[in-house]
Amino acid sequence: FNSHNGIPEVIMDGEVITTMRTAAVSAVATKYLAAGDASTLAVLGSGVQARSHIQALSSIRSFKKINIWSRTKKNAEKLAGEVGGTAYDSVQEAVKDADVIVTVTSSSTPVLMKDWVKPGTHVNAVGACRPDWQEIDPDLMRSSVLYVDSREAAMKESGDVILSKADIFAELGEMVLGVKEAEVQKTTVFKSLGLAIEDVMSAKLVQQLMKMN
Repeated sequence: FNSHNGIPEVIMDGEVITTMRTAAVSAVATKYLAAGDASTLAVLGSGVQARSHIQALSSIRSFKKINIWSRTKKNAEKLAGEVGGTAYDSVQEAVKDADVIVTVTSSSTPVLMKDWVKPGTHVNAVGACRPDWQEIDPDLMRSSVLYVDSREAAMKESGDVILSKADIFAELGEMVLGVKEAEVQKTTVFKSLGLAIEDVMSAKLVQQLMKMN
């Protein structure tokens, strides 16, 4: 809508916008929190968000290896074939050498354990978007430096945050603005829930590109 008079300006499919902006926000977190020489990406999940995250994160880091795990092995193998990656039978094998990990599963119980993650790894935790769901081992949540897109949303919606009782170090925006540090040398977790403003701004960018073309 036009911000001055409320007149509708454009209608677009929100599914594509949400898919893109979710991965884009994870890419921002990865840009600031992953090691500069990060070379191995592990993705847990094989759906739409897995694909969009591989695309987005590969735009800011040159990964030499992409490891894929999914509960359904053939789905992991299909995605690995699409992106030139390797499918693994177990989460532990997929993540043990990873510098960056993305969890985009539909699991309601933890799939990523603390002991499997090497120190200094950055994790983008995207699934488990309900207050009683978890993707991440509570011990990993508590021992990592935790960033979120919104403190308020995380404390209401994220089972990974609520059930682990992990301390939130910063919102992503605070870190980008320099209010809080980017703890690159430590193990970090970005818990992604998504904000409506991200959809609005992404739609605005699409609208601007449409006008340019």
